[in-house]
Amino acid sequence: MRMGEFASINKMIDLSGKRGIVTGGFKGIGKAITARLIECGAKVVVADSDPLINDCPNTDNIIFQYCDVTDEANLVSAITSSTGDQGLDFLVNNAGIFPTTGPIEDVADDFVSRMLEVNVRAQYSASREAARYLQRGGSIVNIASIAALRGGANISAYSTSKAAIIGLTQSFAQELGAKGIRVNAIAPGIIDTPGVQDQLGPLKEGGLDIESAIASNPLRLTGAPDYIARAAIFLISDLAAFISGHTLVVDGGSTA
Repeated sequence: MRMGEFASINKMIDLSGKRGIVTGGFKGIGKAITARLIECGAKVVVADSDPLINDCPNTDNIIFQYCDVTDEANLVSAITSSTGDQGLDFLVNNAGIFPTTGPIEDVADDFVSRMLEVNVRAQYSASREAARYLQRGGSIVNIASIAALRGGANISAYSTSKAAIIGLTQSFAQELGAKGIRVNAIAPGIIDTPGVQDQLGPLKEGGLDIESAIASNPLRLTGAPDYIARAAIFLISDLAAFISGHTLVVDGGSTA
């Protein structure tokens, strides 16, 4: 479809024949994104370091592959396996580690290095490798966070890593745009995932109402992974054909 050409909504959101990769796609937000991509007709390689992924059955539209995104050989293998003979149409950089770091004076350098290695360097490397195969009209979607926009006490390393993702997104959008590749990010608010439940678990023992915390946004809606998946589908599809370098905030109005 040429830029500006009229097409039906159904056609623009149809991803039949498209192929791509979702890192960290075995659970949480990544799992929801993968499910929506499959629903739209895409073929997806789910790259995840969860050891249980080895027991998942591969089907025509989904292939599970063990991948430690910080391991170059793992990452390259996952991306090349998703290209087939037709190149690559999308990459979702979802894999990441969670925010709790504690007070600044208690955060060790090796923890900061690990946070930046997983949340930033791995997304950079995945985007670089994917760009070698992405077709014109292809899309990269990076997962940032509202923590990148407003920071937060006791999550300094995490906030820093996610702020870097926004800068990475803007820079890659500038560079890859000439090849017809769009690069955008999603900044989720608090989303009800296994990781968030684990993070808030100790606070629950102290009396925190986790459900209320997750729904503490102006819309008073529980942040569901599928809300992020819908945003990802929008950015990957032709509905967002003229959008690149943008960070889409999906947080129920928390940062309004």
